Amino acid sequence: MEIKQKIIIFILFFCGCTSNPFWEDKPTKKVNISGIVIADERVSDVPAYVWIEDLGVSGHADTTGYFSIDIPSLEAENGNFSGSVRVFYYIHNYRASYSDLYITDGRLTSAQTDFDENGRLLDSIKLEKLVSLDLTIDNNWNRSAGDTLSFSLNLNIKEYSVSILAHVNQPGDQQGYEPSGILFSQNNNDEIYYDENNIDFLQRYDFDPGLSITWTYYIAPDDITPFVIDDYISLDQQSVTTGTYQVRPFAFIQQDQVPNELIQSLGILDIENISVDFLKMPLDMIKKSIIIQ
Repeated sequence: MEIKQKIIIFILFFCGCTSNPFWEDKPTKKVNISGIVIADERVSDVPAYVWIEDLGVSGHADTTGYFSIDIPSLEAENGNFSGSVRVFYYIHNYRASYSDLYITDGRLTSAQTDFDENGRLLDSIKLEKLVSLDLTIDNNWNRSAGDTLSFSLNLNIKEYSVSILAHVNQPGDQQGYEPSGILFSQNNNDEIYYDENNIDFLQRYDFDPGLSITWTYYIAPDDITPFVIDDYISLDQQSVTTGTYQVRPFAFIQQDQVPNELIQSLGILDIENISVDFLKMPLDMIKKSIIIQ
């Protein structure tokens, strides 16, 4: 009788528990996607940016083009995620591409079109270059002597028409506009400047395939201004720390197939105002540096 009572008590205890008292549920299986992104005519080691729409997940390929991205749990108490999402592959001066990823009940669907059931891309992604960018600049700028810096950016339009947004300056004594919007950044990004005094407004340019265009920039010694970093800025805004700086012209290539959320995921919330976040934009261009004195 005593044994039967213990068995009955055990069964009642077991049934009354909301979860198994002897083991926890297994942790949710992590979803991973991987593959290769190849950028045609690449001249730098810029990594492709990989962004998964609707899930807020992103990463970068390595210098060989390989990427592997873990997707956090897609299972939740109020229902597991099901649906299709697009995986975008992005370098700013390349034609963006995407793959379809199908998810059912928080797991990868076995019937995929672009990935296998383990999340591996079936075929490598090949990105086509939209615009080649080549910067020609002297390696030294003596601001202390009052010199004006001039340099040129050559744009070679490839096989597709492109629209490019660029900042321009309208000289007071001339007709027409001069390109502007230049970022000067040290390698550690401790010092970042831009030609604030040159920027009047944002201009859109539409170019046909096969064109070659040269933009010439002019920057006076007092045209550049430091960005405010960590709410600190020198009282003398025109004092520039002597050193070597990378030069990055602002040129935003519009692509209708690229969601605004992808650009925002890079930290760029407003393309009309130049900011340090544009340094995060993956751009294939040979880096050029200048010593500012």
